[in-house]
Amino acid sequence: MAANVETMFYTREKPWHGLGIRVAEALTSKEALTKAGLDWHVVQKPLTTYDGSPVPGYFANIRDKDDKLLGVVTDRYTVIQNEDAFAFIDGLLGAGVRYETAGSLSEGRRVWILAKLPNEYIIRGDRISPYMVFSKGAICWSFDKRSCGKSCFLALLMR
Repeated sequence: MAANVETMFYTREKPWHGLGIRVAEALTSKEALTKAGLDWHVVQKPLTTYDGSPVPGYFANIRDKDDKLLGVVTDRYTVIQNEDAFAFIDGLLGAGVRYETAGSLSEGRRVWILAKLPNEYIIRGDRISPYMVFSKGAICWSFDKRSCGKSCFLALLMR
């Protein structure tokens, strides 16, 4: 699939790859979870070999809505559900934050959400709207959704 997009929503301009669901206005985190198709949970199941023998210390992370394998992890890995990650972002950024895009890449293995922060700034006569991209395990700050935001977003995805 183009750009490795599995599911997503966006506001304003259609992304270059033409994928996703367009919404008229930025969403709350709960609305974003649903609209982006991220309203699923990760279930950990013990890893076994073909003959059913257990593989000690390893688990398969499985998406509950379709039994899709998201990855194999050790017993030290802690699952962070999408709804918990988005609630954390709400608490971190506070009242007034809205989300302009969110989605999943690589068949659900990577999840992201782009927040437009509520305050704007005037710097040398230019109106600046700050954005933050969150992907599990990383946060990136940008003042421009279109250009710097893309570079920042790409850096997060390449981790």
